Amino acid sequence: MSRSRFVWLLPVLAMAGCEPFDPWFDYAVDDPNLQRIGRMDEEADPEGPIYTHSGGTIRFRCDCTGVDVAFQDLGEGGDEHTNWVNILVDGKEAAKVQLLPGKRAMLRGARNLKPGEHTVEIVKRTEPYAGRIQFLGLSLQGVLLAPPAPPEKKIEVIGDSITCGYGNEVRIYAPKFTEPNTGYHSKNEDISKAYGSLLARRFNAELMTTCISGTGVYRNLNGTTDPTKTFPGLYPRIFPDDEESTWHTSRFVPDLIIINLGNNDFNVIVEGDTLPSAPDEKGFKDAYKAFVRQLREYYPSAKIICSVGPMMNDNYPAGRQHWTKMKRWVHAMVDESGIPNVHYFEYTPIVGDPYGEDWHPTAESHQKMAEEIAPFIESLGF
Repeated sequence: MSRSRFVWLLPVLAMAGCEPFDPWFDYAVDDPNLQRIGRMDEEADPEGPIYTHSGGTIRFRCDCTGVDVAFQDLGEGGDEHTNWVNILVDGKEAAKVQLLPGKRAMLRGARNLKPGEHTVEIVKRTEPYAGRIQFLGLSLQGVLLAPPAPPEKKIEVIGDSITCGYGNEVRIYAPKFTEPNTGYHSKNEDISKAYGSLLARRFNAELMTTCISGTGVYRNLNGTTDPTKTFPGLYPRIFPDDEESTWHTSRFVPDLIIINLGNNDFNVIVEGDTLPSAPDEKGFKDAYKAFVRQLREYYPSAKIICSVGPMMNDNYPAGRQHWTKMKRWVHAMVDESGIPNVHYFEYTPIVGDPYGEDWHPTAESHQKMAEEIAPFIESLGF
């Protein structure tokens, strides 16, 4: 605990300290009682870790009634590139905090907490598309305690915008089948309500979410099949947009990996067509198999589930049977790969409103996803 680390915050802290309640104390970013979870660059800036993936978390215990947080939002701002964090207290959302693009600031967080000990998690709600953030410390109306014991189990959830929780905080009805075409708004995305977070809480597991909107296993939504730009090529990075950033996989070794990729592979509109087309079957299966082998090399003991997500169905595009094809191809890839401890799972398609933004699952649909796959995970002995 050291105010000297927060000279730029002293006016804000002074105001906080003037409240006629328990005193506030600030804690430096390098306090050993602050746990860091997720892909973070710990070396670029000594003032604090920089990260971009959904679900990057600072976790701690405190005897406190208030929590404020210090961040710098490195995003560009606006509806798409302003970052948000959740403050979860004892597993429940106590505050949703909007960061200030381009600014370092101590931000009002959770107040009027029940007196006593709490476990607090500061979670990046938003995906890499929204931009990077830097954690700079926190202030407590109370005192920091020894950190909680980390969960024994670890889960990594891998995917695209579905896994990020894209648009899951809104409910859009579609009587004309056009209304969910909204575009991305960072304020409407909450990783804490996405299926991966729900599963981690259900199984009392530590979670790392690695999700990148618009990416596929063989080709991205923009049509590129460049293997350095599709998800498998971006997976080894801390920052998807920085090929020089390297994530050391030994820092988080999952016991269970859930892959939810492929929706974008089947959603590309090629020249001369007006509807999404299916990818090349062999190219898709080979790329998926190579990625699973890559993960097996990183994590020899992990259970790996290759899942088919709920946004696909055979109703659209009519007559092209994309959902049926993807199920058959992914299932065949798993069966033919010869890679041990790899499993296939398919979610029930979402075929009616309400939807989240751009036809994505709502928070309620994410809850159904978690409830649907949980018994399968249990059947694997996890």
